[in-house]
This record gives sequence, structure tokens and C-alpha cells, in this order.
Amino acid sequence: MTGAQFAEWVQEKFDSCNIHDEIETSKVIVEVMKKFFSLGKEEEQKN
Repeated sequence: MTGAQFAEWVQEKFDSCNIHDEIETSKVIVEVMKKFFSLGKEEEQKN
């Protein structure tokens, strides 16, 4: 997944999220951060 694809995925996640619901928003943020760090680990393994 490229940086642009990741950014698009994040935008879609936040667009579908009810930002007025703190619990839902927190869950989306955690999901995004997990995906971000897993992508970083994949990149490290390639090098």
C-alpha cells in the first residue's frame, strides 16, 4: 500500500465515522494507527 493509498483509506474511514461519537472515533483512530504501524513494519522488513 502506497502512502497515497493509505491516505485515501484513512479519509474513507473518517468520512464514514460519526465524529460526534467519541468512542467510535477512538476506535477508528486506533484502527488507523495499527494499520500505519503495520505498514511501517512491512517497509522495514523489505529493507
